[in-house]
Order: sequence, then structure tokens, then C-alpha cells
Amino acid sequence: MQHTGALNNDEPGIFEGLTDADLAEIDDRFSMVTFRKGELVYSPYDRGDSLFVLESGRIRLYRSATDGRQLTLAILDPGMAFGQVSVLDEPTHDAYAEALSDCVVRVLRLSDLERAIGSHPRVALNLMRTLSLRLRHAEDQIESLAFRAVPSRLAAKLLELMDRYGRVTPTGIRIDERFTHLQLAEMIGTSRETLTKVLNELRDEGLVDVRDRLVWVLDPDGLERLARG
Repeated sequence: MQHTGALNNDEPGIFEGLTDADLAEIDDRFSMVTFRKGELVYSPYDRGDSLFVLESGRIRLYRSATDGRQLTLAILDPGMAFGQVSVLDEPTHDAYAEALSDCVVRVLRLSDLERAIGSHPRVALNLMRTLSLRLRHAEDQIESLAFRAVPSRLAAKLLELMDRYGRVTPTGIRIDERFTHLQLAEMIGTSRETLTKVLNELRDEGLVDVRDRLVWVLDPDGLERLARG
């Protein structure tokens, strides 16, 4: 197991394939903004007039219902771009972007993005590939919410987090990021109480262990079977 540290290993960087000179030219157009843990980078009420690239920290994209319930759409790691759907076709953003930790974000305004795409068509291709992969991820999430029970959804999510953040230890594969029960619940579309109950069931079955808010995957094959159920 390798620590990948990125969502969807096949997702391209927005500026992948550009020369150093091209990158230097585009880099001059970015501004840098810092956000404290818990701050919103943007909300659905903000104009979608920028592309954001996460320099450091971690970002959560989520939707919120009128009753306060939230559904996490994605967890973003350094190097990943976000906000581009709004940049391409919407006047406002389509979700909330929240800093899960202190973050540094690079911001490219729409006019500069359009110039970058005009000068470097590879940027447009990378954007299209990224959007396609994000759409596929969203469709998979909808299918999971519609057809899978909570234990299956949780098993699949833990396997995804293991692939992204897993580190092999003598006592199992440790997911080296701390997530609260509420955060995990919002990733799979359930309540915190149900998440806690199901997580305890997985622990009783010897599939996982939980210590100091870190999850150890003890039986990846068992989780895989449950995720397919």
C-alpha cells in the first residue's frame, strides 16, 4: 500500500504537460490567498469567476440542505483545482468549499484563465478530463446513495480513504488523516448516530479499528466484499 495523497490518481493537474516557461508565465497571473480551518473559500452565493488551485492544506466541497444536513462531494488535496465548473458555465458556484485545515489557495481570475486556455490548449484539455472524472465520481456517489446500504457505503469510503492516505503499520493500514464521525457521515449521506453504529459493527467484525480518531483497516478484503454487497 502506498500513500498516494491525491483524489483519483488518474486526475490530471490543470497545467500538466506545460513547459517550465509556460508555467512561469501562468504563475505570474495567480494571486495567493490563505484560509483558516473552518473558513469558506466560497459558497453558492458567490460569483463563479475564478479557478482555485490548492497549494497546501485540505478543502471540502459540500452541498447543504435547508434543514442543515450536509453531503460532502469531495475532499481535495494539494495540487487539485476546484471551482472550474462555475468558471465554465455558471454565474455562481454550485457548492460550498470549506477549509478542513489551514490552507493556501492560488486564485486565477476568469479573464486570466481564458487567456491561459487561448495560449495553451493543453489547459482546456486538462480541464475537460478533470470535469469528466469529477462527473463520473458524482455519478458513482449518486448510485451508491440510491442502491447501497450504509455499511456498504462506509466500507467503500474507508477503502477510498485508505488508498489516498493509508500507511502500512504492524497493526494494519492506518488512514493517516483524522475525520470525525460527523465528517465521515457527511461523506456517505447518513447521520452521525448511524455512522457510529455501523463503524462499531465493522470494528466488532474485525474489519477496522479506531484509535485516537484514526481508523486502521485490518481486513481490506473483507471491506471490499462488504463494499460490493
